[in-house]
Amino acid sequence: MKLNYVDEGNGETLVLIHGLSDNLLYWEVLATALKKDFRVVRFDLRGHGQSPLGEDEITMGTYVNDLKNILDELNIKKASLIGFSLGGAVALDFAVKYPDYVSSMVLMSTFSKCDDHVVDMFNQFNHALEGGFETFYDFMVPKVLCPDVIESNREELEFLKQIASKTANVDAFKKAVDACMDFNVDDELSQIDVPVLVLCGKYDEIFPMYIHKNISCKINNSKLIVLDNSRHNLLVGENNIKVIDALNDFLKKEKK
Repeated sequence: MKLNYVDEGNGETLVLIHGLSDNLLYWEVLATALKKDFRVVRFDLRGHGQSPLGEDEITMGTYVNDLKNILDELNIKKASLIGFSLGGAVALDFAVKYPDYVSSMVLMSTFSKCDDHVVDMFNQFNHALEGGFETFYDFMVPKVLCPDVIESNREELEFLKQIASKTANVDAFKKAVDACMDFNVDDELSQIDVPVLVLCGKYDEIFPMYIHKNISCKINNSKLIVLDNSRHNLLVGENNIKVIDALNDFLKKEKK
């Protein structure tokens, strides 16, 4: 399976893994900042962006194997993984299965298992997807953005919805949700022995703060940063600068 990816910059390798219904363009601001000091690889998950869905069964292991294939194709033996939401789950699963490939991780707005709350959220995702992409988009916006951000960006959000709806693969998104429903590496978190930075929004109702505290507590060499006035999507407005600063501080500290 040939997936779409972008490989930029020089230095130690960072691999950016986007979330459900996103694509590699999600990372544009971060990639532009980070590629000054690092080699930055970002790719479209199956059925997202310009990557085909293919005929394989979609599980978390499918995404993990795709990531390994990209690293092998690019002859990358070690990388720092930065994953958002679904991408964070992919990073966790990859770190458990292929620890020798991972030098550090940044986990943004993610989860390590499906408890009752997460199962309920994913059931709501699937229900919204049954109505098509635009219904799903309208459902997700207040879940991922704070009210003031929505109010000040209504026209842009509507424009983005119309653009995204032209290429969105709803079937791929449903399969991604189903893959998440079967995901659970909570008992393996203690096996992860690389430095980990956990970032979450104070008001994230998809994966609330208790989920991130659990991940950080179970991974020995980890640090948790909570961003105020944030929900699920952390890369909004001034938060971009805060996240870039946090990543640079974490990643450059690990280079020493």
